[in-house]
Amino acid sequence: MLVIGGGPSAAWAALSAAEAGARVVLADKGYHGTSGATAPSNTGTWCVPPGEGRAASVEQRFKRTAGLADRRWMLRSADRAYENLQKLVEWGYPFPSEEDGSLYVANLRGPDYMRFMRRHVHKAGVTILDHHPILELLGDDNHIGGAAGLVRRTGASFRVSAGAVVLATGGCPSSSASSAERV
Repeated sequence: MLVIGGGPSAAWAALSAAEAGARVVLADKGYHGTSGATAPSNTGTWCVPPGEGRAASVEQRFKRTAGLADRRWMLRSADRAYENLQKLVEWGYPFPSEEDGSLYVANLRGPDYMRFMRRHVHKAGVTILDHHPILELLGDDNHIGGAAGLVRRTGASFRVSAGAVVLATGGCPSSSASSAERV
């Protein structure tokens, strides 16, 4: 699997695929963990524990979407966000503590978070191609089978063939595409 991007979406996509047993290559236009929109800033999280409050949280947010959202996908996003935040807790991410000693997981410090994620992506066996911007998706009318780009340090071209390609570039629109998946 080829994952294109450098932010949290790319890191989580690469980790998920590696955990499922796929051989994964992550291509980032910069240094993975420092090039996305999250790296230089903080990022809020949607941390809604399972239970009755989840449906109410989705409904509250749905009202602000002018009907452009899908409640099922919002619920799935809330589920995945909570699961991944729990993974970060298990992995030892240094969340700050509340006055009562509980962890405050509603916000992630971007530089620390992305540095932490890079270590986990690397530890999962993902091949990280730093400074490898993707310039072209490869395939035909029915299938994307990889991508080609440029090695910024040498100017050489490169190609990656893959059975699946994930574009996880939503935080920084100067990249090749918005967040999407094509399998």
